[in-house]
Amino acid sequence: MGKWLSAAEWIGWGALGILLPFTSLPLLANLRGSSMVAPPSAVALGILGLVWFIPYVLRKGNLPGQAMPLLGFFLIALLGCLFSLFLPLPAFKTITPLRNMLQAILTLVIGVSFFLLTSVWFQREKRLFFFLRIINWSGILIILWSGVQAWAWKQYLEYPEWMWKFQEQISSSYMLFFGRVTGFAYEPSWLGHQLNMLYLPFWLSASLNGFSAHRRLWKISFENILLTGGLITLWLSISRIGYLTFIAMAGFLFLEIYFRLVRWIRTRLFKTQTGKLFVFSASALISIFLLVVYIGLLFAAGYGLSKVDPRMATIFNFSALKGNPLFVYANQLVFAERLVFWEAGWGVFNDYPFLGVGLGNAGFFFPEKLNAFSWALTEISILVFRWGSIPNIKSLWVRLLAETGLIGFSTFIAWCFIMWISARYLMSGREKLLRVMGWTGCFVLSGLIVEGFNMDTFALPYFWVSLGIVAAACQTMRRRSRMDSEQEVGSLERG
Repeated sequence: MGKWLSAAEWIGWGALGILLPFTSLPLLANLRGSSMVAPPSAVALGILGLVWFIPYVLRKGNLPGQAMPLLGFFLIALLGCLFSLFLPLPAFKTITPLRNMLQAILTLVIGVSFFLLTSVWFQREKRLFFFLRIINWSGILIILWSGVQAWAWKQYLEYPEWMWKFQEQISSSYMLFFGRVTGFAYEPSWLGHQLNMLYLPFWLSASLNGFSAHRRLWKISFENILLTGGLITLWLSISRIGYLTFIAMAGFLFLEIYFRLVRWIRTRLFKTQTGKLFVFSASALISIFLLVVYIGLLFAAGYGLSKVDPRMATIFNFSALKGNPLFVYANQLVFAERLVFWEAGWGVFNDYPFLGVGLGNAGFFFPEKLNAFSWALTEISILVFRWGSIPNIKSLWVRLLAETGLIGFSTFIAWCFIMWISARYLMSGREKLLRVMGWTGCFVLSGLIVEGFNMDTFALPYFWVSLGIVAAACQTMRRRSRMDSEQEVGSLERG
């Protein structure tokens, strides 16, 4: 029986990794009652939870320390939901608040479960190598299918009928976007999300550290090839938030290069008794150079977007700033709806600042929180008067404030900070695999700062899985450090 359960674990994790590219399987979406977030990897997660994780907990298995603040956030979110039962929630069409809140709690349960299971199971190096290979193979699927979409559009300016039928089977959006690739995701921005929160951070980290989960072909690793293909796929998605998220990760890389150069200069120059003024001057020049390069990358990205994305054609046209600057300029870039949602969510937070209004309940307040400008936007009119679903804030950070209050928001940020410290700790390790996981965690957290202004769901697994692996790798490194210390003490005692 033990061998069968062990085999089921490996098969379950392999299935979970292969299913990661799919964000909204229609069959699962219909069963869950949601037309958007329905990742089939959650099914594999549920099976793993029953077969392995629950027995592990019952055997008094340990959870990593990084899980404690996250579990604290989960309890605070539940407390906010209980508190919301006594709030005068405005009516919104025929939507039942209790059912909507239970669905929102379910999404948080899914996200937290992704983190907990990955943070425990991958504390063994063999398991981690296995899953990294699976991630690479699932990444190939994303790149290849996105490449087929790009080729078909460039060749015919249309998609063949078989591609539409295939998309209907793998995505509940049932859509292929003209001139933009979606991979297996619900929409192009979701493709950018999964690339930036899981695949690109690992491929970039592996390439920087000369690591590969596979055998090398000459001096080129599998991850080098996948990084190139992933960046091309991200560009073909024409996801503005996807571009900004990757630029944020590149910003962390620039800062890391800067600090390492400054430390190197100080070390080398102090050895030669060079004055502090020269060290300061060299550091300042490096700072200015990297800042100019980074700003140049931002302008280059904006210029490139203005040429390929009609929404960004007027990005350098600032005439709108003469009137109502923020919303008019955002509307000019087809971005005003996001600002309207964020402002409405902020209004909810102002009214209920401590515990919020409970998960999934912020949308009930939207009709009374929307400003006058918003009613001139087509998307707002369609959402309020035609759609049967409740509006969502479309920003993780604003949603946390509105639905879990300042207490929940602070606890979640504390968890992110602890994960940052854990990732930095891994970056100082001697073993290459653990260093790669540290770099991956820092890239993910840097990107999440920006990505949190676009996605507000807890159910998508990508950053949960990435940070869960970071927590597992951190436990592995600490265990090895303790073993090394014990061996040193033993050697000293024997000596």
